Amino acid sequence: MEVRRRDAVVIGAGTAGANAAYQLARRGLSVALVERRPAELGGAQWHNGVLAWQFERAGIEPPTPPERSSSDTTVHVLGPDGTRAVTVAPGPIMRADMGLLGRRLRALAHDAGVELFDGVERIEVHHRGDRVVAVEVHSGPDGTPTSPLRFEAPLFVDASGRGGALRRRSPVLDRWCPPVRGPEMCAAGDHTLRVIDRDGARRFLDRHGAAPDEHVNQLAVHGGWSTRSITVSEDLSEANILVGCIADGRHGTVTSMLAEARSDEPWLGEAVSGGTGVIPLRRPYARLTAPGLALVGDAGCQVFPVHGSGIGLGLVAGRMLADAVTDHGDPGGAEALWRYQADFHRELGRDLVAFDGVRRMSTALGTEGVRRMVAAGLFSESMTRAGLDQRWASPSPGETLLMARRLAADPRLASVMLPSLARAQAARVVASRYPVDPNEGSLARWDARVARALGPLRA
Repeated sequence: MEVRRRDAVVIGAGTAGANAAYQLARRGLSVALVERRPAELGGAQWHNGVLAWQFERAGIEPPTPPERSSSDTTVHVLGPDGTRAVTVAPGPIMRADMGLLGRRLRALAHDAGVELFDGVERIEVHHRGDRVVAVEVHSGPDGTPTSPLRFEAPLFVDASGRGGALRRRSPVLDRWCPPVRGPEMCAAGDHTLRVIDRDGARRFLDRHGAAPDEHVNQLAVHGGWSTRSITVSEDLSEANILVGCIADGRHGTVTSMLAEARSDEPWLGEAVSGGTGVIPLRRPYARLTAPGLALVGDAGCQVFPVHGSGIGLGLVAGRMLADAVTDHGDPGGAEALWRYQADFHRELGRDLVAFDGVRRMSTALGTEGVRRMVAAGLFSESMTRAGLDQRWASPSPGETLLMARRLAADPRLASVMLPSLARAQAARVVASRYPVDPNEGSLARWDARVARALGPLRA
């Protein structure tokens, strides 16, 4: 068996894994990047909304055309019955092609010296005690088995997505990283469809006071946590449609939501490109590392819970991991890896915990509750912008007073929203106190306090 020794081995060559490999390599580490698919198909292959601040924090140039198809686009938010809730103009979101972004990041990694191994069919993980010390990969052209290749390294990075190819084999992380199921999963699809009736597309835009390249985002179409967003291209030849719902079998599917959209909007034709996926929605795992192992991206649930976007957070996590470990003689040691997870939780995790509370609230409200929120005028431009920008912002005193007055008129709505928002704010405060020194007891107490602050999950 051939053995290759590296400073770090990254499993998963999507955007999170490719960037983690690049960030480590550009700091002088020898890095191998392993992907089960052909390299050009690593990671998501559809469009997604990304944020300029996350690219800046990750040390990556933001997308430019053709990788970026739109920037700072106005977002029109509608209730489940089509009533306008709020318009954010311009919005903070850039729309980008994830396939092209992944290729750019893999090219950066290659130029920094990263070796890419794709077409891997099976991975075996080897531990010494609790520490990951090696992985054996089995691959071959066209599925033909070859002799396994063994990688040994002080640091392994799991960027393999929700399934966690290394995470689920770690005896340390088993208790900290439960499988994500039911109401904590999102089924999402992003597709580009032909426009077969341009007059119909114009009528759609006029109906919602929108222009081409602006997002028309309808909330709670299938349960409180669900969405359908339609964006018509500048020349009215195509439309992008993004749909998402809780993946618990009770709120529809991506296929049914796409079919429903085409039925509601008959000017939409057949799909020309796109993809689907299942995304974790819960707050990030309290523990993102084990001896010799770090999680980035969906493998660590580093996803924005309110709308399921994790691309930018995965990029930032790769940068933070590299910053934490390259100052240490042992990049997979406890001190280096604890610094990574503490830095992530204290800088970003506290907001993700709070927004997990908002996600739980929207799920509990259901379609009818969100409809009543819109009717009561409870969506403000500033708070909606904060959600789109994935950064927590407390309402101003004036906004708080206005919200209180409007909620007073709907006690049933207030009985869900007020406790939920109070829990979210309290959980954010607790989450900001993540223990900075390696101590499992302190971490367990912190995790329990966050869970108590958020309260039980209601589907």
